[in-house]
Amino acid sequence: MRNKILLSVLLFGASQLSAQVSTNVYTIDYCIQQVLNNNFDVEASRYDAEIAKQSATKGNAGLLPNVSLSGGANYSNNNTELIFAGGIPPTNVDGAQSTSYNGSVGVSYTVFNGFANLSNYDRLMLNEQLSVTQLRLTIENAVITVIGLYLDLAKSQEDLNALNETLTISRTRLKRAEVSSELGVSNSLSLLNATVDFNTDSVNVLSIKNQIGALKRQMNFLMGNDINNDFNVETSIKSFNDLSLADILSQAKTNNVLSVLTTLGERVSEVDSRLAKANQYPTVSVNTSYGLNSSRNGAGIVLEQNNIGFAGGLSISIPVFSGGRTKIAIANAESQLAKSETVKKQNDFLIEKEVFDYWNNYVYFQKALELEQKNIQTALLNERRSEDAFKLGQITSVEFRQAQLALLASKNRVNAAKYNLKKAEYQLIRLKGDLVK
Repeated sequence: MRNKILLSVLLFGASQLSAQVSTNVYTIDYCIQQVLNNNFDVEASRYDAEIAKQSATKGNAGLLPNVSLSGGANYSNNNTELIFAGGIPPTNVDGAQSTSYNGSVGVSYTVFNGFANLSNYDRLMLNEQLSVTQLRLTIENAVITVIGLYLDLAKSQEDLNALNETLTISRTRLKRAEVSSELGVSNSLSLLNATVDFNTDSVNVLSIKNQIGALKRQMNFLMGNDINNDFNVETSIKSFNDLSLADILSQAKTNNVLSVLTTLGERVSEVDSRLAKANQYPTVSVNTSYGLNSSRNGAGIVLEQNNIGFAGGLSISIPVFSGGRTKIAIANAESQLAKSETVKKQNDFLIEKEVFDYWNNYVYFQKALELEQKNIQTALLNERRSEDAFKLGQITSVEFRQAQLALLASKNRVNAAKYNLKKAEYQLIRLKGDLVK
């Protein structure tokens, strides 16, 4: 069983679903495909769905008769003494051999048991639907997790690029300070500041590299790859333009996997209530058989006997008293049904809340990204002018460092807004039930 991922929900446009770039750059679709093929949770959930499907049969529910074949043979060799009534003289036989054979085909069927067999079949069919929906939920969770990690990794890669640019500037500034100190044209404070800033930037680079390694290992685990497999991801993203709050709310009420699960859970509770009530009714069963019995005796009056023919029977079991277990089971089933209705209402509210939460994030990060993209141009211009002024000795190293950090912070905010916007979009797609179909 393979669930279909919505192929129109693409992060990077026309990337190919099951291919990775020769430079070991993974696309989002490749990562999703790896999760579908290799994720351990998904694979285990597929087996659960397969078991439920195999169990959902009329025979397993008790709707079909039981047919059995039986047979046997016996042999004995005994010294036999027979004493008869009515004046018949006794008989003594040494080594009297006796043999018997039997064979039969039997059929039994439960005619009525309070419709429990029909309810059992309904329960098995619902279990199959639940397992398929649970598989969808497992796939959905694995997919949204790997997407989130993918976006975090893409952001970290861009953050690393920004830090490397900052480190390059700090390295150049340190070299300039060292030369100036050797020539005696600057004081030791400038050299100390440059050294501290260079070391700080170096540690920041190491920190983000460590973070990138952790994200890759987590993604490799989810995709079933070697834990230390090295790769990179695409960093150019494309936003969705057709998201509508009204459409998301409407579809989430019926298509969201959590909503589907709670609806199925409510139906299961209804069936369980019927099963509990079935114990109040009598059970009527019938059975019939066709058999052959043959015996031969080495001693006695009857030396051979053969029987062949039909036999049948009817049995009725009427529940009279069960220590109150039936009554308790019915009450518990009714309580479970009421509970499932409450859980459904709760989940409906939860889904609606999550839709509004992620929609507000979506709107916020759209506006934040637009403003930060404008702001980064100002920060870049400020950093370049500050660098020129620093070279001319018009500003101090501290002022140049502030401009440098302002540019780095602006780049980080752009990256955060861009990737958080994409996360919010994917969460909205998940909530409307279109991430996994």
